[in-house]
Amino acid sequence: MYFAKKGMEEQVTQMMDTNVYACQSDSCNGWMREDFVTSDYNCPMCGNEMSQEVRELPKIKKDFQFYNR
Repeated sequence: MYFAKKGMEEQVTQMMDTNVYACQSDSCNGWMREDFVTSDYNCPMCGNEMSQEVRELPKIKKDFQFYNR
């Protein structure tokens, strides 16, 4: 038997400029989006300070309210 997936279209990932906070340490490559940054602006992986940058990242949905239950 042969099953084709001709009717399914590939979703296009929409890229957009996003504000992120990146770790300032040379040995750490941690970063996070501005929407998810901690209140003290420290890297969750190494504890060093983070600086603001702009990166081109895929757009994510913001309609999921995980913490507001």
